[in-house]
Amino acid sequence: MKIKKLIVRRTEPSENIIREIIFNENGLSLIIDNTPEDIRESGNSVGKSTVIKIIDLCLGAKSTKELYYDSDTKSENVEIKTFLSVNKVQAELILFDEKQKEYIIRRDLFPKGKRYIFNESYNANEFTKKLKEIIFKLKEDKPTFRQLMPKFIRLDNMAEDRIIKYLPLMTTNDTYDLIYCFLFQIYDESLLNKRSEINDKISECQKTIQILEKSKSIVSLSVLKQSLEMVNTDLDVLSEKRQKLSYMDTYREELDNKRKLTVKINEIQKNMQFLEFEIENIESSIRELSQEKKNVNFATLRAIYEEAKSYVPNLQKSYEDLVNFHNTMIQNRIDFIREQLLVKQKILTQYSEQLDDALTEKEKITVEVLDEGLLDEFNMLNKKIEELSLKKGEIQQSINLLEEQEQARLLFSKELNKIEEQMKSDGIEEKIKNFNQIFAGYCDKLYGEKYLLAYNEKWKAEGKFPINIASLGGNVGTGKKKAVIVAYDLAYMQYAINEGISVPKFVIHDKMENTHINQLKTIFEICKGIKGQYIIPILRERIDKIDDKYIEKVTVLELSSTNKFFGV
Repeated sequence: MKIKKLIVRRTEPSENIIREIIFNENGLSLIIDNTPEDIRESGNSVGKSTVIKIIDLCLGAKSTKELYYDSDTKSENVEIKTFLSVNKVQAELILFDEKQKEYIIRRDLFPKGKRYIFNESYNANEFTKKLKEIIFKLKEDKPTFRQLMPKFIRLDNMAEDRIIKYLPLMTTNDTYDLIYCFLFQIYDESLLNKRSEINDKISECQKTIQILEKSKSIVSLSVLKQSLEMVNTDLDVLSEKRQKLSYMDTYREELDNKRKLTVKINEIQKNMQFLEFEIENIESSIRELSQEKKNVNFATLRAIYEEAKSYVPNLQKSYEDLVNFHNTMIQNRIDFIREQLLVKQKILTQYSEQLDDALTEKEKITVEVLDEGLLDEFNMLNKKIEELSLKKGEIQQSINLLEEQEQARLLFSKELNKIEEQMKSDGIEEKIKNFNQIFAGYCDKLYGEKYLLAYNEKWKAEGKFPINIASLGGNVGTGKKKAVIVAYDLAYMQYAINEGISVPKFVIHDKMENTHINQLKTIFEICKGIKGQYIIPILRERIDKIDDKYIEKVTVLELSSTNKFFGV
């Protein structure tokens, strides 16, 4: 699959093409920044890298933010961000295959925009899944589309250790092995996917085991089994003790009745004590009121009567009436309290009768000689046995879970071994040899030094990375490192073309400014003979010593401070 054309258009308020870039079918395609150095140093950007960022977005990159956000300065270009949103800018990427069949991909370049293949809209996951089928002819779940594409579109600063490890640092060696086995067609794709799935399942088993061990503070399965043995021993001892007390079951009901009666007697006695206290208080109140009736101060009453009469001369009540009223009031209180006394005494009598009945019933229980403390011991034994049984169940459950995961891991490992036996290594060396002939040739042209790639079939057992690039030379500068990446990517593209592997037949690199002019000349010469596409943005001054006619021929877009990509 190659890139035919990139069209960027505004869709609102009316449709209007901003850029239309037609790429060379083979060889080099340059995007040139003609900005003078003094303006460029002031931080002005014309958008030469924007072109390849848009291509990457059309091929599944997630965030349109990359078009207006500078990760180095941690700042946004508000003007471009606003322009994309207000004008609803959309990109259209046209790809074509070896039969010249075209595939039209469109991506909105504003936040929450849509993705289209031809005219059908897709969500992010389905979009990349469909692109993987189109570009890589791959329907297997792994490797994913966005694990593969950064190999062909390199936007980050390229260093030597990123030649083969081009994904984020947390990417596992298993993932890289799957990627390179697919790229070089080392093994059958279905076997690769099965192996990847089984490796994932083995990892899940290991993770589950770690979670179980951490959550339950388990040191190991063997410790659990030893703990179970100790619990079983304790249970046997307690069960034997309980067996010796089993004769108590015969008297259990009587003992329980006796205990219930004891509780009832205690409750009655407590209530009686409270009633007796209340009765004593009532009797005391009656005595005090009776005494108050006898000890009334008649002189005081006489004084109160005479004073009232001075205010009311025609007072109808006599002094004797006042004395009788006073005594009547006290007697009424005494009568009321005495009624309460009778009620309390009646209740006390009832309690007394209940107490007598309970004591009589308790006396009828025959199990007097049996020590009730034995019942407490029996109940304590049952409680301990219940607690240990619960603990045993928890330990047994943990053992079962761990053994289940260990057994699953063992079965998956056996299945993995069978698959790896099927993945015969016939042809691996030949395939890598074919690649190295191209790769070493390009490196030799660049430096007079040959770099080689090797695949280690025993990488996992040896704890190494599956792919290695080696050279007989020593350390190299940054520019040389980048050139080696170029040689590697171009060599793989030519290898894939020769082998008929369904991968992108284009390579896109950014940030080539540090590459020495001699290496740039050699890279451009190599590009004249390749059957794929090599697309790079670059500053005009970096290529000013290369043949102008050739540069003019391979240039697909020129930008400057007066001709910025979006025109803003």
